[in-house]
Amino acid sequence: MAGDSSLGTGSELEPAKEKKWQLEKRIKEQHIKRKSRFLPFSIEPMPYERQRLAEPMTDEDRFLRKQWLKDQILSPKEPRHVEALEPRNIFRRIYGYPADLIYKALLPVGETTAGVGRVLIPRLLLSCGVLYYWYYCIKYAPSDWTRLKGWYMYTTRQKAYTFDERPPEKDHDDFFDKGFKTRTCLKDGKTSFVSH
Repeated sequence: MAGDSSLGTGSELEPAKEKKWQLEKRIKEQHIKRKSRFLPFSIEPMPYERQRLAEPMTDEDRFLRKQWLKDQILSPKEPRHVEALEPRNIFRRIYGYPADLIYKALLPVGETTAGVGRVLIPRLLLSCGVLYYWYYCIKYAPSDWTRLKGWYMYTTRQKAYTFDERPPEKDHDDFFDKGFKTRTCLKDGKTSFVSH
């Protein structure tokens, strides 16, 4: 029925929009809980110095504290690097191989220096190569009337104001000339359309 109000408009079926502060709170909780239902908690016995000094520690408390401190010391083999846990596809391995060689060569200097060198040196070399290639293309392979490919460079017109002199009118064949009128070869070409 058209006048039946019991059907509703359907707005009560739509979920309420989450407010910005609610979304931020939910994201923060997810980050803190780290994909768990429960909040993380510290297992350190007597973490604060005031707790240890306020009441005398029992032998059991001392043992737990000593054991916890001993557990914080990592073995020389840690942290372990397991390559199977960090898979890279063949293209990334090929791209990163020179960087890995640089890293291995710089390891005697220090791990931090080697890591920085592994990131910066290949990027600088790649940027330098791109700049050299760009310079070569502009200098030795410009786009002109003899070929279809190459770098085509042009400048924008100067702004023309009403009180300035009008710029000189160009011929219709000046458009996209690409140096054809200023050529030094093939000037006296005879074609079937030119009378002798």
